[in-house]
Amino acid sequence: MDESTRLVHLVARLCERDQAALGELYDCTIDRVYGTAIRVLRQPEDAEEVACEVYQQVWERAGHYDPGRGGVLAWLLRIAWSRAVDRLRRARAQRSCLAVHPQGAPEAYALCEENDPAIRLMAVLDSRSAVAHALQMLSMEQRRMLALAFFEDLSHPEIAARTGVALGTVKSHIRRGLQALRRALGEGGGHD
Repeated sequence: MDESTRLVHLVARLCERDQAALGELYDCTIDRVYGTAIRVLRQPEDAEEVACEVYQQVWERAGHYDPGRGGVLAWLLRIAWSRAVDRLRRARAQRSCLAVHPQGAPEAYALCEENDPAIRLMAVLDSRSAVAHALQMLSMEQRRMLALAFFEDLSHPEIAARTGVALGTVKSHIRRGLQALRRALGEGGGHD
C-alpha cells in the first residue's frame, strides 16, 4: 500500500476514534509537519506547539478531511502552515502592542477610556443588575467585542477592522462571551 492510501485509511480510522491510528499518522508525518512549522516560525518550541495543535485538530476534526481537496499530507501541511502563520501574527501583534502601550503609564489612557465601548456599556447598566454582574465575569476583550457588536451595532468584520484583531478571534471572543453570559444568567444569576 502506498503512503497516500495508507494515510487516507488512517484518517478513516481516526473518524472512528481509533487512537492507534493517530499514533501511526503522527509517526508517518511528524517530520514534515514539524518542518513546515519550523520554516515559518524559526523557533523550535513554537514549532513543537504548532505540531501538537495540528494533531489535536486532526483528532477532533478528522471527519472534515475532504479527499477532493488533496491528499492527507497536503491537508496536514496546510493546517500546520495556517497555525504557524497565525502564531507568528499573534506574536508580532503582541510585540507591536507592547511597544505602543508602555507599562506603568495608565495616565496616558485616562482621557480616552470614556470612549471605550465596553466601559460605556457597563456605565449604561445598573451595577446591581444580573447582566452587569455577568458582564463583569467576562474578560475585558470579550466585553469589548460584545459592546462593539451590540452597543455600536458593528459586524464581525467591522470589529476586526476597528480593533486590529483577527476576524476568527473576534468571532471566538463574541461566541465565548455570549456562552458565558448565557451560563451566568441561566444559573439564576439575577441580583435584582
